[in-house]
Amino acid sequence: MTKRPVVFFDLDGTLLTSEQKVAKSSIEAIEKLIENGGLPVLATGRPVFETKELREQTGIESAILLNGQFIVHEGKVIYRNRINPVILKKLEEYTEQRGVTICYHTSERIYTTNDQSELLKKDCKHCGREMPVVDDDIYMNKPVYQVEIFLEEGEEEYQEKFPELHFVRNSPYNCDVFPKDISKATGIKEFLEITEFSKEHTYAFGDGLNDLEMFQFVKTSIAMENSVEEIKEVATYITKSNDDDGIADGLRLCGLIE
Repeated sequence: MTKRPVVFFDLDGTLLTSEQKVAKSSIEAIEKLIENGGLPVLATGRPVFETKELREQTGIESAILLNGQFIVHEGKVIYRNRINPVILKKLEEYTEQRGVTICYHTSERIYTTNDQSELLKKDCKHCGREMPVVDDDIYMNKPVYQVEIFLEEGEEEYQEKFPELHFVRNSPYNCDVFPKDISKATGIKEFLEITEFSKEHTYAFGDGLNDLEMFQFVKTSIAMENSVEEIKEVATYITKSNDDDGIADGLRLCGLIE
């Protein structure tokens, strides 16, 4: 086991500013972290293709993607976990009855059951994403690693109906959906086991509910000032907001950079 510090960064609301950009101070801080021997790793619900430009911009070559369903280390895929197509078919039938739109995440792109959904349009604008392509049976032809359902409330109904899945509110417009026992934390655990890094030297930055398991797993957790209260309550440190040099401030709080 290596004692090299490993730092996991959530994207939306954390490494990304409100304008969906990486602050100059964050890029400089990550460069210093790498110079000091630290390993930066993305930990996000986003798919691999949406992080390519960001990874090039920041020099981050490793990532826990799709909430732990897909893992890349130094540019190479080291783990992937496909959702059972039978479960996805049942979920699609259930949402269709209720007029709820779905998005399917493969490793190459995102597909949807309805590109006219107002909630989907709002969410794409919210996260700076292009509208996905319509294909309501993509899960029968390609591996799907994560799903989004678009509704403003009522995800508890879906959680009760599909206990084998985990429904986590990702934005005011949608929920991320992935296997029940999978999370950013299980992705990190898998990453550490494969790469043989030590859990004792792990750090995580985050702001949302899908970061909770990650915060509970790593040794040191850093919540952004703009985080939900549940995240702040379990954090080791609370840093400045994602719009106020919070990444650089948090790395300094941890003693990982000067």
